[in-house]
Amino acid sequence: MMRSLAVVLAAGRLYSRPIRHSLRVHRSRGSCLRLGPVTAGGHVVVLRPPRFSDVEAWRSIRLRDRCLIEPFWLSSTLSWEERHSDRAWMEEVLSGRANARVGRSLSLVIEVDGAFAGQFNLERIDTGARSAEIGAWLDSTLAGRWIMRAAGQLLADHAFGSMGLRRITAPVCVDNVAAALAVRHFGMCREGTMASYLDVGGRRMPHDLWAITADTWVATAGRSSAAG
Repeated sequence: MMRSLAVVLAAGRLYSRPIRHSLRVHRSRGSCLRLGPVTAGGHVVVLRPPRFSDVEAWRSIRLRDRCLIEPFWLSSTLSWEERHSDRAWMEEVLSGRANARVGRSLSLVIEVDGAFAGQFNLERIDTGARSAEIGAWLDSTLAGRWIMRAAGQLLADHAFGSMGLRRITAPVCVDNVAAALAVRHFGMCREGTMASYLDVGGRRMPHDLWAITADTWVATAGRSSAAG
């Protein structure tokens, strides 16, 4: 029995070696990672790590777009303004860097024509299951220009390629029609509804679970050029 177990463990170590290597590369490059550029709707799109200097653009956009973001954002006892202080952004940047170093998550900024325009994160990275969860938001003035799709393509190429992940999921609030449309365009399929999944906008809401696998990503038209 012990010998059989040893063989299983040895096989497991051998099988996971490429995955561990990919994650080591991901961890070491997380703070300087730059994905893109690609062109979408006449705009140049890049994904990069957040900077402390992004604070003013981050705060300005999210305060202006509060009615579009807050209903689907995790609830808090703090006001929306308090959640967008200099300190809050600094803590978010530092937390993102720390999580990237240990391979727990990957926090990226959507940069459009050289300016901060939103965020696209890869979270809940599970090295055993080779899976992760995405979350994103974009400046509302740039909606409808295929920018979010382009950003998603950049991140998916990196996640399924360099990082060696096999599955990406996205929980989307059942009331968030715009997000559901975005993940559908991205190539994700709805797998079901999770009752009372997250407390967002001050209420416990059901969320649809959307997902895409590496095989599907490679095989479908969702991997067409960002300009498409």
